[in-house]
Formats: sequence, structure tokens, C-alpha cells
Amino acid sequence: MSDVLSQEEIDRLLSALSQGEVNIEEVKKEGEEKKIRTYDFLRPQKFSKEQIRTVQMIHENFARSVSTYLSGKLRSFTSVNVVGIDQLTYDEYMKSIGNPSFITIFTAREFVGSAILNTSLEIFYGILDVLLGGPGESGDVKRVPTEIEIGIIKKEVVNILTSLSQAWISIHPFIPVVESTETNPQFVQIVPSSEMVLAITFFLSFGKVEGYMSLCWPSSVIEPIGEKLTTQSWFKVKQREITEEHLENLKENLQRTKIDVIAIIGQTVLTLGEIVTLEVGDVIRLKEHYDEPIKIEVNGRTKFLGKPGQYKGNYAVKVTDVIKEGE
Repeated sequence: MSDVLSQEEIDRLLSALSQGEVNIEEVKKEGEEKKIRTYDFLRPQKFSKEQIRTVQMIHENFARSVSTYLSGKLRSFTSVNVVGIDQLTYDEYMKSIGNPSFITIFTAREFVGSAILNTSLEIFYGILDVLLGGPGESGDVKRVPTEIEIGIIKKEVVNILTSLSQAWISIHPFIPVVESTETNPQFVQIVPSSEMVLAITFFLSFGKVEGYMSLCWPSSVIEPIGEKLTTQSWFKVKQREITEEHLENLKENLQRTKIDVIAIIGQTVLTLGEIVTLEVGDVIRLKEHYDEPIKIEVNGRTKFLGKPGQYKGNYAVKVTDVIKEGE
């Protein structure tokens, strides 16, 4: 019976009371009895509903970020959606993974322990096919990937894990580090089999390729930051006060940044036929005059003019003029 009774149910109850079919004392006694909730000691619920809701919001944000990244990388619209969040034992999670699969074990200094990113081989071979110039087909998903194929996809996994860290940044910032990769789930043991884990499942599709991706967060990794997994923490905007010390640190970091500086002696245009017939000793005439200052480019933008020469036995350029913004 629902908490709110319909008018018909109320009329039947009043009629039963008036005719003596229902004893009001028995109704009160039933209401006063303690409600017993079943508790499974083999599968204890480690996380509250609010924590699960916060985790879901974090990973929905992660799914949107991965969708944007893969759409650009694969040159095709990629859909990534959270389809489930489950609390289960580590042994149950590993049994749910197909064999073979592409399993990435990653960790971070900010976490205690490791976590798992699992990708089905439909997604693995589909992404690989596009990256190698194909139309994006999964092929034989029962074949174990080669070391070369794993090396190619591993670079994309690093970018996906970076998106994951960005999704967590408002709750618990961390820098993910890939520990290892594996194709057989039987060889992956990051926590005891009976430990509870949070398994977040994603459905990913692009072109004709469809498959699943999942994240496994052991309770030993999530529990230390459980207090932060609240909707209040998720929506809280942290304002950082900009101080002189911050500005000085930023200035020092920028000054240590290395950038490309190129001195362009001269340029010209040749036809393909002229390039093919070039031989040793031929002279190529440049557009610039020999006594004109040469351009000095910084990251592709002309910032200085200079004069070529030598300095301590090396070719060098002496800055003769500074090009101001807008000139």
C-alpha cells in the first residue's frame, strides 16, 4: 500500500472500521512495530545515496568531456553516457569484464591505492582503426591486442584519464599516472576480492562502433575522501585570492618557459620543376637584399629585426630593432 491513500481506499477502510472487520488497536500495534531492514554483511553498502549522487554528477561531467575529446580525435560524433553506478565486490566486478579486454590500472599521489579503467575491445579496435586511417570498424574483438596496438591506444587513455582528473578537480584534484595495462582480468588484483568497489559503466558509440567502458573505484580509494562527496562540495565555487606572491610565482614560471626563436635569412618561391633540376653549385636568389635586416620570429610571430654574424665560432644574430605590437 502506498503512503498516500486514494479516496476509494479511505472509504473502504472507514467502512471496515465501522463494521468491526478491522480492529483499530491492531492497526496501531502494527504501526508501532520496528521496521527491519535487511543487511548483507557480504556486500555492505559503503556509500550513501548523496555520495552516489555526487559521484554520478562527477562522471556525467567526465562523460561529456570524453565525448568532446573523442569527437575531435576521431572526426566523428562520439556519444558517451553513464548507464549505471553499482556497489559490488571486486571479485564480482572482475567477473563482469570480458576476456580479453583492455584494462588500464592507474593511480595518483593524492589517492591511497589504484583504480581501473576498462575498455571493451569493440571500442579499442574501433578507435585504433580510425587512428590508423580506417573507417572505424571493430574487426575481430576476440583477438588479443599486440604491444604496438596497446602503445597507440595507451596515449589516448592518458588523455581520457586527464579528462577524468578535470571532472574531479572541484572535489579532489589529482594527477593520474598509468601503472600498467593488461588484457586478461585474471591477472589484475589491486584489492582483496571481497572489498567493495564503485563501478561506473559508460556506453560509448561512434559511427558503427558501440561498446562499454567502465571505471572501478575501490572503497579504500574513495572512503578517505568520502566527506567531500556531497552536492554542497560539488556546487561550491572556491575563490582564490590573487596575491603578490602568486603573481611573482607566475612571472618566474613564465620566464623559465622555453619557446622557439628563428632567424629567417631570406625566402623565395620555386616551382616544383625548378626544385627537381637543382644541382650542387646552383645559386638560389632570395627576395631579401644582402644588407637588409633579417626577421627574428618568436613562436611564429616576427618580434625583432637583426643582423647575421658570428659569435665565439657560432652563427649568431644581433638584435637591431624591436617590432612593437601592431607594427
